[in-house]
Amino acid sequence: MEPSARQAAIQSGLGRYVALEWFEHAPGFVLVLAGPEFTVVHANDAYRRLVGHEDLIGLPLAKAVPELQEQENLLCLLRNVYRRSERHCESACPIRLRNASGGEPQLRYVDFVIQPIPGPEDSGVAGLLIQGCDVTMETVSRHDLQYSLTHDALTGLPNHALFRDRTERAIQRAARTPREVLVAMLDLDLFKRVNAWLGHDAGDRILAEIASRIAHAAGAQATVARENGDKFLVLVEAEHGALEPGLLRAVAEAVAQPLDYGDQRVCVTCCTGVATFPLSGQTTSALLMAADRALGRAKLEGPGTLCYEDASSGEAELQRFRLGFALRDALARGGLHVHYQPQVDLVSGKICAVEALVRWTTADGVEVSPAMLIAAAEECGLIGELGDWVLRTACSQLVRWHQLGFAGLRVAVNLSARQFSMPSLVTDIMRTLDEVGLEPRFLDLELTESVLMRDMEHAIECLSVLRRQGVRICLDDFGAGYSSLAYLQVLPIDVLKVDRSFMARVPEAANAAAIVDAIITMAHSLGMRVIAEGVEREVQCDFLSRHMCDEVQGYYVCKPVPAEAVTSLLRDGVGLQDHLLRFNRREPTLLLVDDEPTILYSLKRRLRNEGYQILTAANGQQGLQLLAEQQIDVVVSDHRMPEMDGIEFLRAVRQLYPDTVRILLSGFTELQTVTEAVNAGAIYKVLTKPWDDKQLLAHIREAFNHGAMANENRVLTLKLRTAYQQLSAANRQLETLLDQQRRVLRQDEISPDIAREALHQVPVAVLVSDDRCVIVLANHAARKLFGRHSPVLGENARHLFPELPRVLAPGRVATFEAQRGETVLRVLLSPMGNDTESRGWLLVVTPLHGLQCDAPPGIAD
Repeated sequence: MEPSARQAAIQSGLGRYVALEWFEHAPGFVLVLAGPEFTVVHANDAYRRLVGHEDLIGLPLAKAVPELQEQENLLCLLRNVYRRSERHCESACPIRLRNASGGEPQLRYVDFVIQPIPGPEDSGVAGLLIQGCDVTMETVSRHDLQYSLTHDALTGLPNHALFRDRTERAIQRAARTPREVLVAMLDLDLFKRVNAWLGHDAGDRILAEIASRIAHAAGAQATVARENGDKFLVLVEAEHGALEPGLLRAVAEAVAQPLDYGDQRVCVTCCTGVATFPLSGQTTSALLMAADRALGRAKLEGPGTLCYEDASSGEAELQRFRLGFALRDALARGGLHVHYQPQVDLVSGKICAVEALVRWTTADGVEVSPAMLIAAAEECGLIGELGDWVLRTACSQLVRWHQLGFAGLRVAVNLSARQFSMPSLVTDIMRTLDEVGLEPRFLDLELTESVLMRDMEHAIECLSVLRRQGVRICLDDFGAGYSSLAYLQVLPIDVLKVDRSFMARVPEAANAAAIVDAIITMAHSLGMRVIAEGVEREVQCDFLSRHMCDEVQGYYVCKPVPAEAVTSLLRDGVGLQDHLLRFNRREPTLLLVDDEPTILYSLKRRLRNEGYQILTAANGQQGLQLLAEQQIDVVVSDHRMPEMDGIEFLRAVRQLYPDTVRILLSGFTELQTVTEAVNAGAIYKVLTKPWDDKQLLAHIREAFNHGAMANENRVLTLKLRTAYQQLSAANRQLETLLDQQRRVLRQDEISPDIAREALHQVPVAVLVSDDRCVIVLANHAARKLFGRHSPVLGENARHLFPELPRVLAPGRVATFEAQRGETVLRVLLSPMGNDTESRGWLLVVTPLHGLQCDAPPGIAD
């Protein structure tokens, strides 16, 4: 500094500061500025190193350090302190400065204090004293640490902690103002296989690229975070109604774009679970749990699926989770019980089997539905234990029923998908049957189509083993799932159970009735029995009986009841009424339909001695209702009736109940309408009013005879179909036996070859003779031993061994020595067969000295 300048500074009131020598030795930087222009009066070495300039003294600060001109906030700060004469402190203030080597300005962080310097005699502020230190290293380290705590190192995205913080803030804003908050969870499909294929380094690069794609597709308004592994989170906040509906689809499409890695092209999709505030939850944890549940459902549905979650489904899953813990305790403490629903044979009318159904009432008295119970058991890993308990309980109960005298009764037990996939299923079932003392032929295992279709090869193998043991296999809910008829040819199924969804509309809905009839016919052609579920009305049971169904199950027979109630039903002989059985002989039934009570009374009086069961109806609707409730042979209907006339009524009867004989009684001669009805087959006879009693009785008798003949034909047809069904079942069993025999024969063919090969590998000479002592087999060692003397095969053993005992007793082992040149042989003679019948002899020959027997090829020393 020039002396004149220093003198001027001292005169201005700054000299007492400049004169302090310790400025140069201060631990940080020191800068003294004079006047409103902020002329540099003093700058120690620390400050000059900081700003990268040496010639500072006497220059305004803006010129001395030009970089500060672009940082107006700092210059404003100096002016405010100068004007207000107030001390000011800054911590970790960011400043861009050049260092001593020049180059582009670099970001530095400094702590400093600005102290106003009063002028002489209180003339105001003469300048500023700035003291501070460079804290760039500490600040950057602190920032890096904070960044690492809130961001993912691989992708640079926010991590779970920062995502939760931002979600909390978004929920707080949404609670105050009408805003929408959406949380999505994305999981890459099959990414583990990509890692295994290309390696973890490639996997990391692909993850970083996908993270960039997600962030770009979600846009600046979204927060994208990496949860862990190949799972990502997306937070979207928007004004009410402004949320982009296709945003998540765009994200999924961006992820699915091909990636080129080296010479490989990789395509990765993602499943997405979505939760929204407040529908899915009102806290961050609730939203994340809801999104996770939705993601789980999306992954079950397949790659690239997007699923939304709501509070109701979340509560259901939470309820299943809670039930899982309670179920574990119930299994341990015996809190479960089994109900049994009877199955009734449509030929005998008696209970022939029961289906075991698990029931659970919690400690607080809530009855858990079977579907929820199975779902909770599968989710908590208890389905195997639960299935074993149900099987053991049901089989043990069946053994007790057999001991009470109900020897032919069977029990059916359901298998879930998780149970069927267990590798020890067959072993566990057979062990349970053995322990409770139940023959396998009394057990039915019920499986749905969806269970079998998951792994067809495993299903065929597993079910075949069970079927060979005698267990009967039932295909449950047939018609409601895949219903692949091709698989019925190869699956070892014994019984088809018609799904209850068809029975709800039988027989009123013609298409449902036709489907049920087709299922029964097809099953019988394949040698299978048919059980109809969900039978709740007599008319359904009657329809099934007339269409050759084998068994019925449903509330019409009995709802699921405890074992004690089933025991009472069995003792009382409860079953179906005779008129519902397949080969029934029913009382002839006549239905009279007329809207005039006097005519109904007159007809009943004239027919009362004919031996018919007579029913009456005042209109067509009542008549159809009676026809739906029981089987009717002949219908006599008036022509003119309100709402539905006789021709319309009889046409409906023909469509729904074609076996019923239909007679029209008319006092009008509308020839064209009646003729059309007769020609269409809706009417069997047309009688006019007033009628002649003898003629009326004769026509009704003729109609009943016609119906009886049709009924006889029906019964004969049922008997033929039953015989054909039994033949098909016998053929199916025969095919199974033939298949088993083929496997046994193949094993029998392979076994001698294996035994012969093993015999050749024995290093000792072995000969086999028939009961006439002719050698039929000689191993390699025997041929080597005797080949030099004579051929072995076909040779008589007595020629080879004159020393052979003259009398060979069946069942007795003998040992003797034989001489062959210089070789002494020890021969072990062992008979084959039993004590009374000989099938030949086995001769084992061992050289004692002289010629030694070499091992055959392939045998190590």
